[in-house]
Amino acid sequence: MVRIGKCLKTFLILLILFANGSLVFSQSVLKIDYFGVISSEIDENMYKLTSDLYYTQLCEINNFSVTDKRKDSALTTAPSNSEMSSDSLSFYTIIEKTDASGKWQATLIVINKGKKEKKSQTKEYDSYYKILMEPKSVLQDTIKSLINSNETQSITEESVSAPVISSDESGSVTENLSGTWIGEDIIDKIVIMRGGRGFVIFKNGASMNITVNTSNESDAQIEIIQNARANASFYPDLPRQLALKEAVNADPIKWSFTLVDNNTLSGTKTTLIADGDSVHKGSVNVTWNRKN
Repeated sequence: MVRIGKCLKTFLILLILFANGSLVFSQSVLKIDYFGVISSEIDENMYKLTSDLYYTQLCEINNFSVTDKRKDSALTTAPSNSEMSSDSLSFYTIIEKTDASGKWQATLIVINKGKKEKKSQTKEYDSYYKILMEPKSVLQDTIKSLINSNETQSITEESVSAPVISSDESGSVTENLSGTWIGEDIIDKIVIMRGGRGFVIFKNGASMNITVNTSNESDAQIEIIQNARANASFYPDLPRQLALKEAVNADPIKWSFTLVDNNTLSGTKTTLIADGDSVHKGSVNVTWNRKN
């Protein structure tokens, strides 16, 4: 009778554990390769802090077997196709500043190389601090829902590692443009990422998102267009009050370049030009040089 009672007690405990999902040996383990964070706007210390945060959150999710694939230095482009495994999911995050107001976007990306599928989810934050302070449960739920989502983007073998923000995944010219550029008195630097996106950092501290397109690859014609909300800080050469008035309805700033060589872009910039107490849309000659 005592033995039967103990068996019954053990059975009831097992039943409760199964009901609560505490026994996980019957569930498959999901293998995740973690590649880190891609961002051109954070320093090495902030990169490490953020990259470690996502890695820790992944490791704490039940049934996840996480392999750390991070390199010593911060990522500037998405991991290459050869770095990814067909037997694991590849996970990384792209973080970028959306505009001069200080908002940030974090795009979580999962690639299933074996199935040639990419999943992504973007969240916006009022400050970078809020990315770091997001509750653990929120971040883990976001990661799990992204992996379990049925919404996928089919990708080719060649584009399996292209950044989700790419607007020109097939353009070899835009890939060769990736890096840091300098040019124009009002601009501190220009960062172009592989795949056709980037940032213009003005000397006044403003940051503008840009898209990079090739209109004629054989002639290396490059078109770079403002991809951010209108902002008077994009026109530091205009009187401030005039810039505040005119920027709201202004067309996006556009650069039309010819690729002179691997380190030089030469062409025109279409923007607002001061004309007494008003402005007009016009073009000026500009040259960008790759920063060594």
